Amino acid sequence: MSKLDIQVYKSIQEIDPAVWDQVAAGRGFQSHHWYTFGERAMAECEPTYLIAMDGDMPVACMALFKVHNEPLPLPAVARQFMAAILKRRPLLVCRSPLADTSALLLPGEPQRDEILPILTNAALEQFKKQRCSFLIFDYLLTEQLNYPSWPKKLEPITVSEPGTYMPIEWESFEAYLAAGDKKDRQHYKRSLKEAEANGLVLSRHTTVTDVDAALALVENVSIWHGSAPNPWIRGLLENFSMIDGTWLEIRKDEKLVGCGAVVRDNKFQLATALGLEDDVPGGYFLLLYAALEEAFKHNIRLVRFGSGAYDVKRRLGLHLENTNHAMIMMTGIPSRMTKQSKSATK
Repeated sequence: MSKLDIQVYKSIQEIDPAVWDQVAAGRGFQSHHWYTFGERAMAECEPTYLIAMDGDMPVACMALFKVHNEPLPLPAVARQFMAAILKRRPLLVCRSPLADTSALLLPGEPQRDEILPILTNAALEQFKKQRCSFLIFDYLLTEQLNYPSWPKKLEPITVSEPGTYMPIEWESFEAYLAAGDKKDRQHYKRSLKEAEANGLVLSRHTTVTDVDAALALVENVSIWHGSAPNPWIRGLLENFSMIDGTWLEIRKDEKLVGCGAVVRDNKFQLATALGLEDDVPGGYFLLLYAALEEAFKHNIRLVRFGSGAYDVKRRLGLHLENTNHAMIMMTGIPSRMTKQSKSATK
């Protein structure tokens, strides 16, 4: 491999889609089209893209976003304190927008171990140049966390709340149900009957008809879980028609009482922006099963459903993701203090 050239871009629109997608091909929520949507949905988060070129050949990519309003998993008072800090010194995060997925796109071995330190050192330069407080590579697999060529300035941490996923191994939704046990099939039928008995009507759309009503339901679910509202959900809903997605709505007596976004990229699917009123019996499972049906309709390779409600999701055949790891660096804080912070996080 000749000497690598790291090219820096400030918008995905500056990059030829064929160049970016040569590296991103087959990787979920990494396409040039997805980042075009991401820039629109997260308009206040300034992006930086790094592409490692071996001559005329792109061999690795990285997307970084400057984030002032990260929904940190902290108590409300602590979130307010951190918000004041991040307003002045934001995060620089290597993450695919709105997908809970790393934006570090590397080749396999042996090139990986040569390229990783070069690409991450270029990210460190951007971190200093943009005067950010933390550089974060999150949603890493354990395998990625243990790559030997990470720069020593970065420290590993593990956080809670992994997401969930399921490879699609069946030819149809009916075959998926048939492969489960009798209790699973009975649960599916009971869920549909419960939803029908409660007057719930499910519909599918390619746009979001009432953004404000949907946001209220999504924020309601955040309150249940005691989590910070995602500041980019409005952007996702307002720009939903840009992407390959299905917007699910549940209505009762014509009133919107439940919703969810099913988004797709490179044959991967993610269910997100789940919203429900306080008392909608059968609504949660109606949305989950509808999302699974969408995966089979669109020949998806793998579905993801985010974190939480693990007992429920195991019943559907979902597994815990192994992506709750990160590499971080803090501005002006010695490595020893970073390690103390890492220990406190565990």
